[in-house]
Amino acid sequence: MRLTTNLAQGRYEYSCDGRAMPVQDDWQLGCDAQGRRLLVSRRLVGEAGHGIEVRALMDAGLVTECRITWKDEVDEVNAHYRLAPLSGRPPRVGDAIEAEWTGPNGLQQSVLEGQNRLLFPLMRIFMGPLLLRLSDMEFGCEVVAPDIVDPSQRGKLLAPRVSHRRAGRMAGDANIQGVHDLGPDITVFSYQGDEAERDTHCFVDPKGLLVGYDWPSSTGRLWQVRLRGLEMAPEFTALC
Repeated sequence: MRLTTNLAQGRYEYSCDGRAMPVQDDWQLGCDAQGRRLLVSRRLVGEAGHGIEVRALMDAGLVTECRITWKDEVDEVNAHYRLAPLSGRPPRVGDAIEAEWTGPNGLQQSVLEGQNRLLFPLMRIFMGPLLLRLSDMEFGCEVVAPDIVDPSQRGKLLAPRVSHRRAGRMAGDANIQGVHDLGPDITVFSYQGDEAERDTHCFVDPKGLLVGYDWPSSTGRLWQVRLRGLEMAPEFTALC
């Protein structure tokens, strides 16, 4: 999965209670040699630059296949996820999800069946399409994502983790500080599920890009993510 053209790129900056955090989170969107839409995202932490890289193919905002690499002071772990649509039919929500990952005992494999599941490769840039789909589902849906909750548990690292998530559009006059600084026509979402607790707000622009993400930690600290350095080619119309 290699980019041959570039349509858009940017980076996310993280802060906690207004203090910048040492997180490098950048992404690049383009096409591969076959003309398929390819999104590459990396999130690295600290001076050693340990973290995660995702390369994902997308179709109409749906992640159809992704390769994930996790690298830290111990070693490197890899995973491959893909939708398995029926023969002759394009991928869609509810397709079986095939997963492979390198555990301590070698290659592990799993097939996750389900009528209402989305493949989500964790990175912030994939949040826009996820929120737009979730908001159209009254009761939310199950989301399949690589597990990075506790990297010390190497048997679970990048293995499929299923959680239920919901999102809803908030009223246009929602009184949320700073939302008008993110640009015109921003849609505000409330988001629940997995690590997202109450009072989590996500901000998506008309192109389907996540431009902001606010969530309070369990200790009461306010974490914020903001999209910076956005560059777009004229032919880029939307992420989803």
